[in-house]
Amino acid sequence: MIIALPISRGRLASHFTKAQQVHFYDENHQLLLSISNPALGGNCQDKKALLEAIRAQNTNIVVVQHIGERMLGKLLDAGISVSRGDNQLSIVTLLAQSKEVNLRLTQASQGRTSLKHLAKGGCCGAKGSCGCGGKANQTITSLTQAPPTFTLGKPIAYSGFRPLPK
Repeated sequence: MIIALPISRGRLASHFTKAQQVHFYDENHQLLLSISNPALGGNCQDKKALLEAIRAQNTNIVVVQHIGERMLGKLLDAGISVSRGDNQLSIVTLLAQSKEVNLRLTQASQGRTSLKHLAKGGCCGAKGSCGCGGKANQTITSLTQAPPTFTLGKPIAYSGFRPLPK
Protein backbone atom coordinates (compact mmCIF):
# COMPACT_ATOMS: atom_id res chain seq x y z
CA MET A 1 0.00 0.00 0.00
CA ILE A 2 1.30 3.44 -0.99
CA ILE A 3 0.18 6.60 0.83
CA ALA A 4 0.82 10.06 -0.68
CA LEU A 5 1.02 13.22 1.40
CA PRO A 6 1.24 16.70 -0.15
CA ILE A 7 3.84 18.51 1.99
CA SER A 8 4.71 22.18 2.52
CA ARG A 9 7.20 23.36 5.16
CA GLY A 10 7.43 19.89 6.69
CA ARG A 11 3.67 19.55 7.30
CA LEU A 12 0.60 18.45 5.38
CA ALA A 13 -0.10 21.19 2.82
CA SER A 14 -3.30 23.11 3.39
CA HIS A 15 -4.22 22.71 -0.30
CA PHE A 16 -3.40 19.62 -2.33
CA THR A 17 -2.26 21.13 -5.65
CA LYS A 18 -0.33 23.96 -3.96
CA ALA A 19 1.97 21.69 -1.92
CA GLN A 20 5.70 22.15 -2.40
CA GLN A 21 6.33 18.40 -2.54
CA VAL A 22 4.54 15.08 -2.53
CA HIS A 23 5.91 12.35 -0.27
CA PHE A 24 5.13 8.69 -0.89
CA TYR A 25 5.12 6.26 2.06
CA ASP A 26 4.75 2.48 2.24
CA GLU A 27 2.37 0.60 4.58
CA ASN A 28 5.08 0.65 7.28
CA HIS A 29 5.18 4.47 7.06
CA GLN A 30 8.66 4.49 5.53
CA LEU A 31 9.35 7.31 3.10
CA LEU A 32 9.85 5.82 -0.36
CA LEU A 33 10.05 8.89 -2.56
CA SER A 34 9.70 12.64 -2.42
CA ILE A 35 8.99 14.65 -5.58
CA SER A 36 8.56 18.34 -6.31
CA ASN A 37 4.94 19.10 -7.02
CA PRO A 38 4.49 19.44 -10.79
CA ALA A 39 1.13 21.22 -10.27
CA LEU A 40 2.72 24.38 -8.85
CA GLY A 41 2.46 26.01 -12.28
CA GLY A 42 -1.29 25.91 -11.72
CA ASN A 43 -2.38 25.13 -15.26
CA CYS A 44 -4.28 22.12 -16.54
CA GLN A 45 -1.22 20.26 -17.82
CA ASP A 46 0.65 20.75 -14.53
CA LYS A 47 -2.24 19.35 -12.50
CA LYS A 48 -2.51 16.44 -14.91
CA ALA A 49 1.21 15.76 -14.37
CA LEU A 50 0.60 15.63 -10.61
CA LEU A 51 -2.19 13.12 -11.09
CA GLU A 52 0.02 11.02 -13.37
CA ALA A 53 2.88 11.08 -10.84
CA ILE A 54 0.53 9.80 -8.15
CA ARG A 55 -0.77 7.07 -10.44
CA ALA A 56 2.76 6.11 -11.51
CA GLN A 57 3.64 5.34 -7.87
CA ASN A 58 0.61 3.00 -7.62
CA THR A 59 -0.75 5.18 -4.83
CA ASN A 60 -3.66 3.74 -2.88
CA ILE A 61 -4.43 6.65 -0.53
CA VAL A 62 -3.85 10.40 -0.74
CA VAL A 63 -4.19 12.45 2.47
CA VAL A 64 -5.39 16.04 2.00
CA GLN A 65 -6.58 18.94 4.10
CA HIS A 66 -8.27 20.80 1.24
CA ILE A 67 -8.70 19.72 -2.37
CA GLY A 68 -10.68 21.01 -5.33
CA GLU A 69 -13.70 19.06 -6.45
CA ARG A 70 -12.27 18.51 -9.95
CA MET A 71 -9.00 17.00 -8.69
CA LEU A 72 -10.85 14.99 -6.04
CA GLY A 73 -13.10 13.56 -8.73
CA LYS A 74 -10.11 12.61 -10.88
CA LEU A 75 -8.39 10.84 -7.98
CA LEU A 76 -11.57 8.95 -7.11
CA ASP A 77 -12.14 8.03 -10.77
CA ALA A 78 -8.58 6.63 -10.84
CA GLY A 79 -9.47 4.33 -7.93
CA ILE A 80 -7.36 6.25 -5.41
CA SER A 81 -8.84 6.72 -1.95
CA VAL A 82 -8.67 10.24 -0.52
CA SER A 83 -8.50 10.74 3.22
CA ARG A 84 -9.07 14.01 5.07
CA GLY A 85 -6.17 15.17 7.21
CA ASP A 86 -5.26 18.20 9.30
CA ASN A 87 -1.97 20.05 8.90
CA GLN A 88 -1.78 20.55 12.66
CA LEU A 89 -1.18 16.80 13.05
CA SER A 90 2.23 15.15 12.73
CA ILE A 91 3.06 13.12 9.65
CA VAL A 92 3.20 9.98 11.81
CA THR A 93 -0.36 10.62 13.03
CA LEU A 94 -1.60 11.41 9.51
CA LEU A 95 -0.16 8.18 8.17
CA ALA A 96 -1.75 6.19 11.01
CA GLN A 97 -5.14 7.84 10.38
CA SER A 98 -4.98 7.45 6.60
CA LYS A 99 -6.63 4.02 6.71
CA GLU A 100 -9.61 5.20 8.77
CA VAL A 101 -12.68 4.82 6.58
CA ASN A 102 -14.64 7.56 8.40
CA LEU A 103 -12.10 10.16 7.16
CA ARG A 104 -12.55 9.24 3.49
CA LEU A 105 -13.84 11.64 0.89
CA THR A 106 -16.07 9.61 -1.40
CA GLN A 107 -17.63 12.17 -3.75
CA ALA A 108 -16.13 14.96 -5.85
CA SER A 109 -18.69 17.37 -4.37
CA GLN A 110 -16.84 17.09 -1.04
CA GLY A 111 -14.00 19.11 -2.57
CA ARG A 112 -13.87 22.87 -2.97
CA THR A 113 -15.54 24.46 -5.98
CA SER A 114 -13.03 26.21 -8.23
CA LEU A 115 -14.30 29.71 -8.91
CA LYS A 116 -11.21 30.44 -11.02
CA HIS A 117 -12.00 27.44 -13.22
CA LEU A 118 -15.53 28.73 -13.73
CA ALA A 119 -14.38 32.29 -14.38
CA LYS A 120 -11.92 31.13 -17.05
CA GLY A 121 -14.59 29.11 -18.80
CA GLY A 122 -12.75 25.92 -17.92
CA CYS A 123 -9.02 25.45 -17.62
CA CYS A 124 -8.67 25.19 -21.38
CA GLY A 125 -10.84 28.17 -22.18
CA ALA A 126 -13.92 25.97 -22.65
CA LYS A 127 -12.31 24.07 -25.54
CA GLY A 128 -13.05 20.85 -23.72
CA SER A 129 -9.61 19.30 -24.19
CA CYS A 130 -9.02 19.30 -20.43
CA GLY A 131 -12.02 17.11 -19.74
CA CYS A 132 -14.35 19.83 -18.53
CA GLY A 133 -16.26 19.69 -21.81
CA GLY A 134 -16.83 23.43 -21.76
CA LYS A 135 -19.51 22.99 -19.09
CA ALA A 136 -17.96 25.72 -16.99
CA ASN A 137 -19.13 28.37 -19.49
CA GLN A 138 -22.74 27.43 -18.92
CA THR A 139 -22.36 27.79 -15.17
CA ILE A 140 -20.52 31.11 -15.24
CA THR A 141 -23.09 32.59 -17.64
CA SER A 142 -25.87 31.87 -15.19
CA LEU A 143 -23.82 33.34 -12.35
CA THR A 144 -23.07 36.59 -14.18
CA GLN A 145 -26.67 37.13 -15.29
CA ALA A 146 -28.17 36.86 -11.81
CA PRO A 147 -30.35 39.86 -10.88
CA PRO A 148 -29.10 42.14 -8.09
CA THR A 149 -30.23 41.05 -4.66
CA PHE A 150 -30.64 44.55 -3.22
CA THR A 151 -30.96 48.19 -4.23
CA LEU A 152 -29.78 51.30 -2.45
CA GLY A 153 -32.04 54.25 -1.72
CA LYS A 154 -29.13 56.68 -1.62
CA PRO A 155 -25.56 56.74 -2.93
CA ILE A 156 -22.78 55.17 -0.91
CA ALA A 157 -20.38 57.66 0.69
CA TYR A 158 -16.75 56.58 0.80
CA SER A 159 -15.15 58.70 3.47
CA GLY A 160 -11.40 58.52 3.54
CA PHE A 161 -10.99 57.84 -0.17
CA ARG A 162 -9.24 60.44 -2.29
CA PRO A 163 -10.76 61.36 -5.63
CA LEU A 164 -8.85 60.08 -8.62
CA PRO A 165 -7.00 62.74 -10.66
CA LYS A 166 -8.73 63.63 -13.92
